[in-house]
Amino acid sequence: MLFLQYNFERSYDLVRFIKTIQRAGPYAHLRIRPYVCAEWNFGGFPVWLKHVPGISFMTDNEPFKRAMQGFIKKIVGLMKSHNLFESQYGPIILSQIENKYGAQSKLLGAVGYNYVNWAAKIAIETGIGVPWVMCKEEDAHIHW
Repeated sequence: MLFLQYNFERSYDLVRFIKTIQRAGPYAHLRIRPYVCAEWNFGGFPVWLKHVPGISFMTDNEPFKRAMQGFIKKIVGLMKSHNLFESQYGPIILSQIENKYGAQSKLLGAVGYNYVNWAAKIAIETGIGVPWVMCKEEDAHIHW
């Protein structure tokens, strides 16, 4: 499949970045989530996502959830394989699955609520051994 291609080489080397943090001594907050930012092309989402048939972003939409879950598994797998979570004696002490979704969730109603709780569920299932957070989301049930 043409989709789901990742580039972690050279300046995109996330493992090297986290290991640099580890060598320097501070901790890391790993934000593995859909990235929406006006300063980046396509809001920070991979452009190929717009070509996925039937996709609707950051909602209870199977094509989007499949892409998001694949990305989360990829990042978590990379971090785990290099022992970078605090539970593995690494520098990552906190992870984030979603950001500032509370208002959006309320606007979307059931599909927003279902999405945010799905995101919480897949976060917990990763078993990373550090807390997960969601910024500005009161009703997601995240426990670690």
